[in-house]
Amino acid sequence: MQMKANQVDTAPASAWLTQRLSDRRDQAAFIMNCIDCHQVPGPEVRQYAASIADLHAADPEQALRQSWDSIVKYMNFLSAWEFSRGVRDESVELDTEAVYAVENSADVVNVMTTAFNDRMDDISGYEWGAPVITTPDTAVWEYAVPEPNNIREAVMLGDPARLLAADVGANRIVGIEVRTGSQRDYEVPTDYTIGPHSLHRGQDGTLWVTPLFNNTVARLNPDSGEWETWQLTTPEGGGVGIHDLSFSADHELLTDARGRVWFSDIGNRAVGYFDPADGETRIWNTPVAESRANDSALYGTAAVYGLVMTSDQKEVWYSQLGNGVFGGFNVETEEFIGPFVLPDANAGPRRISISDDDIMYLALYGTGQIAEFDIKTRQMIAIHDLPDTASAPYAVTWDPVRKVVWAAVSNNDVIYRFDPATREFGVLPLPRPQTFIRMIDIDPATGVLVASTANIVEVVNGPRMAMIIDPGDGAYPERFLTATATAPHPAD
Repeated sequence: MQMKANQVDTAPASAWLTQRLSDRRDQAAFIMNCIDCHQVPGPEVRQYAASIADLHAADPEQALRQSWDSIVKYMNFLSAWEFSRGVRDESVELDTEAVYAVENSADVVNVMTTAFNDRMDDISGYEWGAPVITTPDTAVWEYAVPEPNNIREAVMLGDPARLLAADVGANRIVGIEVRTGSQRDYEVPTDYTIGPHSLHRGQDGTLWVTPLFNNTVARLNPDSGEWETWQLTTPEGGGVGIHDLSFSADHELLTDARGRVWFSDIGNRAVGYFDPADGETRIWNTPVAESRANDSALYGTAAVYGLVMTSDQKEVWYSQLGNGVFGGFNVETEEFIGPFVLPDANAGPRRISISDDDIMYLALYGTGQIAEFDIKTRQMIAIHDLPDTASAPYAVTWDPVRKVVWAAVSNNDVIYRFDPATREFGVLPLPRPQTFIRMIDIDPATGVLVASTANIVEVVNGPRMAMIIDPGDGAYPERFLTATATAPHPAD
């Protein structure tokens, strides 16, 4: 074996951003604009850069600018197509200023023209930035779903163990038996498209599903295959854009004392509830953070994204992706708490999590950080840089047994572990490039991490499969084995 200086075949997409966008604010703004469906600059992006160089144009800068401008327009088109599939008539002309559209395209083209200005076929010196935490018992199982699909995220439920993966490109949950790999589809029984989006484990072994389209919450009993659905409407007759449902430190659905399920409303910049008993729905628009009133990186409405509930079931806390803001809401007094403003408008807080002690952790997608906030004292404990600040952390998940936070990063093919007690990070490398992770769930019996390689839309290159990852640390009383589902850890 010989050491190779050029890491082009092994370095993740984040390596190019780290080395070519040295200004952290420029890096954060670019991530917020350009990394939602797949990694950037992934292999296809770099191949495109090489093709521009191979033109040997008389005016190289003009060739770069025109070529990258075309890509930005194409990405806007794909975004508009993807995020309007379930609600538009086929005869309707696409709105290329849709939800994930790049609004400041001229700035993005300037960045790409400057930073992606050569063949992009040589890179060296990239490191994960943290100690590797694998052991001889670390194992990764991958379960591929036949294409076409838009597998977005996955959880594991039942005995025998079954992976349930959301296909946001269809009206189905894909069920995968972990022992055999056999698959079956659980079709959502609606005559309209909902596009299963976010998944939440119920305390009773059911699966709660939120939609990309059409205001519909669904619940699946994976043993019987039976569904319940609720199409939500506010008292004013409006719809809701549900993203996440309220959950606990155990990452299970948690209602308030009255049995109401709370949600973040990405469409109305709101938090709200619905009552499963009668479908009653109500929302409250989040207050405007005055210092960020005109500073929204992605949306004028600064979308409300992640959501958690405190252990006393009296407060929900939310994050706003587009303007670096988060806050809380008292579900009994119906009053907002905050809002609280992060240092960078492009911080991009996405999925959030909460510990047993009501410490909230926020994945700061744009700035590549984890924010640690004490809900009881309303004080920020710290904001921690990830070892790779261009890794684009999509979600964080509290581990109630290991007492650590797992960071699902989408731009560098690893999972990071953060230990709040020691303030130290560890890295768990994954076996496949272009691994775009949007969520990590933790099996409460065995402690394995459940995730998926979630590249969307269907035409985007990259893996699409459900994953089970055993860190191999023996922290949980049972060990996950596909042959017998679980087994005791051997005695020391």
